[in-house]
Amino acid sequence: MIRRVVFSTVFVLACGYSLGDGRGEVRGVLDIPDCWTGDFNLNPDFFAAVPYRNTSLILRIQSGGDYQNFSDGLSILVDDVGVIRGESGGPSLLGTALDVGLSPNVTPPGVPVVPDPNPPPVHVTLYLQRSCRTQLVALYALREVSLNESGECAERTGPAPGCSDASDAGVAAPRGTSQLTFTQVANALPDEPNAAKRLNEATFDLYLADPREICPGGFGPPPKCRGHVTGFFKFYYERGRPAQPFP
Repeated sequence: MIRRVVFSTVFVLACGYSLGDGRGEVRGVLDIPDCWTGDFNLNPDFFAAVPYRNTSLILRIQSGGDYQNFSDGLSILVDDVGVIRGESGGPSLLGTALDVGLSPNVTPPGVPVVPDPNPPPVHVTLYLQRSCRTQLVALYALREVSLNESGECAERTGPAPGCSDASDAGVAAPRGTSQLTFTQVANALPDEPNAAKRLNEATFDLYLADPREICPGGFGPPPKCRGHVTGFFKFYYERGRPAQPFP
């Protein structure tokens, strides 16, 4: 069973989510059976963040301020903000396009867990609990997804290669890669007095998929693209009362 990052972090978020004042955009195209097919625009107006152990940071870009389980939004997990900010002994990665991929906490069935010598530092989930009420829907940004022969997500001119397409043609099919570029990211210190160090600003180009569609054993082409969204966000982390009335 896939463990969904966006839901497994709800307890952590309840401890410290604070609403930030900002702006952003998330738009593109989705291809989700029995839910959403075609153009998509999140129209976000809710921006929040929570630091964890002064290291990681969870950003939430959402439409409306309802509970996450009843909303549409984008959840962004940054493993180590010190690495991004260049405060961990290496160069700053601000302004650098970062790979976005599955978190180790998301384990597709039938796919072995293989150590990654260069794991992606950012993980993104698009949750659609308001739009897809009949099922729990969360799409994940992957490093690679399979596109159709026109380089698109939607099956307008032909399907993306499936797990049985192990031929050279299937392997060479168009692919999309997910990236996010931070201009600034908050330093994950809850009591940071410097406003400039509490700013979260980034642009992104994300290709989304359902990890359950990864080929068994991890062999074959990348999973079919279920969404392609681009956008940006800019808001300040503000410590205060939680943005929602958690019990």
